[in-house]
Amino acid sequence: MKLYYFFLGAALLVAGCSRPPASKPVSNPNKPIVTEEISLIPKTKTLVQDTAIRVFVEAQILGNYQSMTPQRFVSDFIFNYAILPDYSSRDILQRKNVRLTVDDLTKLEDNRFLFSFTVPKLQVPTALLLLEINNLTASKKVLHDVPLKFTSTRLSDTYGIFDQYGEYPMIRNFATQTDTLQIADLNHTKRSMVVTHYSHDFEPAPSPMGSAAKNVPKTLEPDTLFTVSTNQSFTLPKPGLYFFQEDTSQNSGVSIWIGDKRYPRYTHPQDLVEPLIYISTKNELKELQTTTIPKKTLDTYWLRLTSNSETRAKRSIRAYYRRVATANRLFSSYKEGWKTDMGMIYIVLGQPDQVTRLKDKEVWTYTQNANFSEINFTFMRRPNAFTEEAYELVRYVEYEPIWYPVVEEWRKGVVE
Repeated sequence: MKLYYFFLGAALLVAGCSRPPASKPVSNPNKPIVTEEISLIPKTKTLVQDTAIRVFVEAQILGNYQSMTPQRFVSDFIFNYAILPDYSSRDILQRKNVRLTVDDLTKLEDNRFLFSFTVPKLQVPTALLLLEINNLTASKKVLHDVPLKFTSTRLSDTYGIFDQYGEYPMIRNFATQTDTLQIADLNHTKRSMVVTHYSHDFEPAPSPMGSAAKNVPKTLEPDTLFTVSTNQSFTLPKPGLYFFQEDTSQNSGVSIWIGDKRYPRYTHPQDLVEPLIYISTKNELKELQTTTIPKKTLDTYWLRLTSNSETRAKRSIRAYYRRVATANRLFSSYKEGWKTDMGMIYIVLGQPDQVTRLKDKEVWTYTQNANFSEINFTFMRRPNAFTEEAYELVRYVEYEPIWYPVVEEWRKGVVE
């Protein structure tokens, strides 16, 4: 599930970079179209059927519109796609228009729209779909890349976690303990699924200058084990990781992270403390974690960082936890989004200026910062039993003179 395709309405860029020194900037079609009126952020998920692939698209509208209507959506945006053999090829295997009507759309909260379209299977095992979104009001477009697998090799290729009505799969990889869900395929196959719940507290990402994180332990003790039927509604009341399999002898399955009813936002003091690991000293964290008056200690922490300026403290709190919530929304996988490598970089440095994505690699480029002219962070895809979409940062000690000054800006309360 491509969760972070994302705040950047991603475009196909075929030139990657695997080392931190700067490279020559290229054009930046990755960011969402931003005009005086509107921007659109797409996210996608694919499921394999017998003779076709269904592509589900969630399009979030940002900008000056208080509420985008379905009628305005279909009149302002035109969707097309082209299928290429892979990221390194420009050969077109197929090109089509996606013709949408108001009846094809499901509107969600936050100006989000859901729709889907079908891609006939081609006589190749994999391919790359480029979804082109034309904004007629701005005469601009954004490209979003969607890897296609025409044959299913994992349970997650055909099964997904759906909403309570079984109409759309979850495009994000998290839900809350109050959500009603289903697990299903597009053929409405009836079967029983084994569900394993893990309450394991996965570790947050280590420093960009350190060693790689120990993502999934070799042995992970399950909390509970139960079964559910496909195409039937259920809730998952305990927070944590849930893993769905046809049987426990399989090496793959469908996973989803369940947060409390406020997730991806945090409001409880203990939840607010943990993400501070990226900008805090060990002594500060110890004080926050062992206090008997957590809210007061947390307030004191932020005031101390900002030299007792309530204005800067409030501004820093809003900025930091807004990024934590965004990281949870974009990068949650088998663990909370803020704990991932991408989540850590996003929280500290914010949205990258450019994203370069290849099949198994993603490079974030930051430019025009007071502390550096340009810096690249490379994430390599590291699939595990729970997800194919786990990414690991390539760490370098050379990040140190760049990383610490940005952390210090957070500690001075100057980041907005």
